[in-house]
Amino acid sequence: MRRIGIFSGTFDPVHRGHLRAAQACLASMHLDEVFFVPFGKPLARQTEASTQHRAQMIALSIAGIPGLSLSKMDLVDQPRYAIDTVRDFKKRYPDAELVYIVGADKLSDIPAWKDAITLFTLCEFAVFPRAGYDAAALCDFLRAYGARVTLIPSELITMSSGQIRALLRLLSDAPGKLLPTVAAYIASNGLYQPDYERMVRQAVSQSRFAHSQGVRQTAVNLAYLHGLPMQKAGVAGILHDCAKNMELSRLQAIARQARITRDPLTLKSNALLHGPVGAQIARMRYHISDAHILNAIRYHTTGRAGMDGLELVVFVADAIEPNRKYPGLELISEQAEQDLRLAALTSLSGTQQFVKTKGLVNSPLSAHAIADLRHRLQTRPDEFAHDTVSK
Repeated sequence: MRRIGIFSGTFDPVHRGHLRAAQACLASMHLDEVFFVPFGKPLARQTEASTQHRAQMIALSIAGIPGLSLSKMDLVDQPRYAIDTVRDFKKRYPDAELVYIVGADKLSDIPAWKDAITLFTLCEFAVFPRAGYDAAALCDFLRAYGARVTLIPSELITMSSGQIRALLRLLSDAPGKLLPTVAAYIASNGLYQPDYERMVRQAVSQSRFAHSQGVRQTAVNLAYLHGLPMQKAGVAGILHDCAKNMELSRLQAIARQARITRDPLTLKSNALLHGPVGAQIARMRYHISDAHILNAIRYHTTGRAGMDGLELVVFVADAIEPNRKYPGLELISEQAEQDLRLAALTSLSGTQQFVKTKGLVNSPLSAHAIADLRHRLQTRPDEFAHDTVSK
């Protein structure tokens, strides 16, 4: 007879602990399949990520793992109880034995669940241990109510989605807790962060907003590829042009008031000034305090000597995001997959030539960046093997 595991939860976000619990149940309970069943409208609290995002993160997490599947059965805009979910599984799989997977921290509440006595007749329970809970004693407690309960012999689950959300708000990719693909998805969609996307949309033109979205996605992709901080790349990407559509007089006023620069060349150019002013706006209006993000915004147009990994990610992403169209783009995109420094050097050199043909003056920062990148490529071929920008 087929045996099916039901793993319900908010999964906000899904993490490695969830995967380990599901796989442990799959093996020890001799299950044919475990379904992750995310709540659409949880009873206890409102989720931070939407139903669609939470489902997609689960899909990314279980991709390629035999025996793990996603069910969207409970992704509805109304409360669903365990008894509802189990009954629906029973209708879909009438000949299957059902196993409801739950953490030890939930056991004391189960007798008060809706139609608990009926639930005990429809399924058995597989319990995974949680830190701070006497799982064996709690299993005995539930058995006293007539439930069939098995304690899964698995490692203690110490991580929680709440802890991971806190790490994400600190711009960590939660390594060891989140799969990198899930961390990248979170960064690309701005999840568990202030709604920078909404704020930027109000501050820039429609085309500039589309560009900013493209830079965020490209920056996260590059950060993922090169092992650099993805949450920081996503925030810097969406905010990098937050001052781009300001009038030059307004940029100049902010620059003077904040004592950003006295360079006459920079003060006369929106192209050169919106980066430094954008960093100031990111700090004051968007409350960004991370120095790496602020520098990535400040130098995303000119570059500078000594750019770190995050600065290179945002600089190159700005040059190659999907809305860009110019000669040489394909080469820079190819180089970006191999070496961010080489891609940045090619982009800077091309921009320098373009500026010269227009009879304009290049920023000294760009010249310094070009010289620095050439030197680093010659002397430090493996520079970003262990990058100093912390995740």
